[in-house]
Amino acid sequence: MRDSLYIHIPFCKKKCPYCDFYSIPPQKKLVSEYISIISQEISKLNTCFDTVYIGGGTPTVIDIHLWGILLESLKKILKSSYENTVEANPESLSKEKLKLFLKYNINRISIGLQSLNDLKLKYLGRIHDRRRGIKAVWDAKESGFFNINIDLIYGYFNESLKEWKKELNEAIKLPITHISCYALGYESYTPFYKFKSKVDEKEVAEMYLFNMNFLPKNGYMQYETSNFSLEGFKCTHNLRYWQGASYIGIGASAVSYIKGIRKKNISDVKEYIKRIALGESHVESKERLTREKQAKELAALKIRTTEGICFDWFKETTGFDFFNIEDRTVIESLKAKGLVRISVGKNGFERIFLTKKGYLFCDEVSSSLV
Repeated sequence: MRDSLYIHIPFCKKKCPYCDFYSIPPQKKLVSEYISIISQEISKLNTCFDTVYIGGGTPTVIDIHLWGILLESLKKILKSSYENTVEANPESLSKEKLKLFLKYNINRISIGLQSLNDLKLKYLGRIHDRRRGIKAVWDAKESGFFNINIDLIYGYFNESLKEWKKELNEAIKLPITHISCYALGYESYTPFYKFKSKVDEKEVAEMYLFNMNFLPKNGYMQYETSNFSLEGFKCTHNLRYWQGASYIGIGASAVSYIKGIRKKNISDVKEYIKRIALGESHVESKERLTREKQAKELAALKIRTTEGICFDWFKETTGFDFFNIEDRTVIESLKAKGLVRISVGKNGFERIFLTKKGYLFCDEVSSSLV
């Protein structure tokens, strides 16, 4: 298995009030300098990758000629990699950019629709409307993309289950192969935090359970807490994260994980450009994980997938027996709460996985394994 490559484009025309990712407004000169710098960094990579993911921010906010520079630096990598994804927002995704992506073997597009309801889009602070969102999906399809994901958000504080059901019914009529459904977060350092007390948690739970029932009935099988796909269209790049694979991150605030060492780049575009230009370190933090910590983090990630953790696979991958590294009393507590189940085969325990109730408390289960 080869490594994966993540490239961060930290520019957004407008910061959404719920977003806690690093991003800044696109200034023409700064964006040009940034693309030049990361293109130089990419050209130094002397390895092949299985997956490439260009995320943000809003990658499609950059001008098409800068996309040409970036993709040219990635040309050899993209030719040999299996899955190549670009994140896009409807308002900045043009047919010209779509054609350019396909020319350079970008074979998966992930479109941040977030909603198909104009009023909800306005509440979420998005700068596109329903019509533009739908057009972006069809433009991608008609341009030649066969692998199209859309991101949707549910759980806005005044949203009803009925409204969410309507959105999902409309979403599956689009020419998409993958749907990511995320419950809206209300982080303390975002403007939306003030609405947290107004959220009906029971209603949000009903929305999630609806996702789990409705989408598989319509061909989109769940393979992770928030991700559903048609057969053959799981996101390989994200699966690599959940399987503990190595990846290289390029760009401001990007993270790398290689051979148990995790590095995070500085979250400042200007400083990132300056340090690389001067030949200085652009790493903000570095952590060498013990083998035990690597194993426990892998368990916390892998439990989020529908297949859960196969104990034989876990030992082969980490060198540890699952029950020797995880606290049995914690596992028994999770079982008693009805959050996890352990399957038993001819040779004993085989696998641990989330129950339907467990998916509603996935973060609790995951954190308990770390």
